Amino acid sequence: MSDQKKAQAPLRGEAAFRAEKDAIAKRNEAASKVAREKRQKRDDEHAAGLRAADLRERKKLAKRTP
Repeated sequence: MSDQKKAQAPLRGEAAFRAEKDAIAKRNEAASKVAREKRQKRDDEHAAGLRAADLRERKKLAKRTP
């Protein structure tokens, strides 16, 4: 029964500090992952737009007669 009390007792001192530090690190990593995914999506869309503009320009230039 004393093992259950120890498991339910709040952390104190260094253990509490480390637990909070680990929790913050996990939240930061999750936020970083979301930000990386958003950045990657934005960059992919931008690159696709540039490729499409380049293709339109090439077609336009190909139609020109010298």
